[in-house]
Amino acid sequence: MSQALYRKWRPARFEDVIGQEHITRTLQNSVAADRVGHAYLFCGPRGTGKTTSARLLAKAVNCLHEDVAERPCNTCRICESIRDGRFLDLIEIDAASNTGVDDIRDLRDKINFSPSEGRFKVYIIDEVHMLSTAAFNAL
Repeated sequence: MSQALYRKWRPARFEDVIGQEHITRTLQNSVAADRVGHAYLFCGPRGTGKTTSARLLAKAVNCLHEDVAERPCNTCRICESIRDGRFLDLIEIDAASNTGVDDIRDLRDKINFSPSEGRFKVYIIDEVHMLSTAAFNAL
């Protein structure tokens, strides 16, 4: 099965993200202090690591490693399932193809459910700027 290069070589640790040290350090500090916000907005030009940073944050907040400074560990079952794309509590939505208000209302209805595997349920809405005005209002 072929895989896009950006998916195959996506950084697996905060230290692997190039050119965003100030962002990754801030995210690591918030995880280490157990003061992670309920929502983050990553913005910037294409290819700067927005989705990668969001996925790493999702991995770090759900990682099972005892030392919070070492999260994500990439060896626990949670980190491995996120890497393999089978973690049920990480939901990635492509807003470029799910632009309607019904898509957002459906997402909003599912948010109330508790996480099934990890500590937190994480939603990543990629390309959120592509949502319709009605979808933004529903969000």
